[in-house]
Amino acid sequence: MAEQEDQRGGDGGPINLWVADPGFETDPRIVEAFDYAVRRGCTHYFPAAGFDEFALPKAVAKYYLDGFGANLDPLGEVSATHGAQEALSLSIQACTRPGDEIIVPEPTYSVLIEKLEIFGVKPVFVSLMEEDSWRLDPGAIASAVTDKTRMIFVCNPNNPTGTVCSREDMDALAAILRANRGVSMLLDECYARILYDGGAHRTLLGERELMDQLFVVGSFSKAYAMTGWRLGYVVAGKKNTERIKRLSFEYNGGVSYAVQYAGAVALGECSDFVERMVGELTRRRRAMLAGLSELRDVPCVVPQAGFEVFPDFSAYSRNSKALVAALEKEARVKTMPGVEYGPSGEGHIRLVFCSEDSERISEGISRIGRCLPPRRS
Repeated sequence: MAEQEDQRGGDGGPINLWVADPGFETDPRIVEAFDYAVRRGCTHYFPAAGFDEFALPKAVAKYYLDGFGANLDPLGEVSATHGAQEALSLSIQACTRPGDEIIVPEPTYSVLIEKLEIFGVKPVFVSLMEEDSWRLDPGAIASAVTDKTRMIFVCNPNNPTGTVCSREDMDALAAILRANRGVSMLLDECYARILYDGGAHRTLLGERELMDQLFVVGSFSKAYAMTGWRLGYVVAGKKNTERIKRLSFEYNGGVSYAVQYAGAVALGECSDFVERMVGELTRRRRAMLAGLSELRDVPCVVPQAGFEVFPDFSAYSRNSKALVAALEKEARVKTMPGVEYGPSGEGHIRLVFCSEDSERISEGISRIGRCLPPRRS
């Protein structure tokens, strides 16, 4: 016991406020569904006799029909992927070539920015409006479209800011697509089920005339605490879905049918699990925001969704990487530098409230407050 206390330290050891991995066990019904599929023989290239190979696409289509009134063809417009990461990569590759441009409202999902560099696609950054709770600026997005623009990326709900696009914002995005038929839109909807204060998520999938321009990405990692299962999907028009499925086959041959079956059960039977998790996340969000409110000159937009906050520490440092490194060393709190999420993120730090309980979150913010450098003059 003494050795364990020495390793963790008298204050409880390092605190994780950086990895967006929900600290909840996967619902037992999902685990049991996977076990059932494996026992029934879903251990080969194709599903066992009696299993529907389109169980997951059908469940995704039903989710969008029941929740948003979107009528999808599960066989022709839904692709299972190895997590949202692969879904984003395949969507970009299906739509772009090196030298093309993608408009990226930012701050945004940091890995998307890394992907564009790997694929040789140029990001054209458009700042979100921090003074308006990090809202989209549809006018700036429309003005950024050129003859090299092939795609617009929108993370909604947004990671790292927690902003949710309003109906007006989504209508404006739809208008941009109608005015630019050669431009596609990649919508990251991975946090669509983690909403607070009665918020509502909106998608463009009900706009059937835009279907050939849409790539909508979803994930089971966040809402169902399934980060290690590596399961996601893309919804797109039929021609783009064919491209995605060809690319996916060349990379990995497809997603395990047992995992897909588990995902179908998650979508069909586990809404109550999501509700309970959001209830606990609401308490953790409250602890995070209460702690930040005690810090002097650290403004923070209240997140409407997800489990990240993006407070502004520029009163103390404009170098978010240096500040994050100092806090990890001196406060033993791990966070993420805001500049990783785009140019507008500099001076901010991303904190998550999903991996630690409320007490540890409060302790983490207190440590940060005690270790902040002197305020900049």
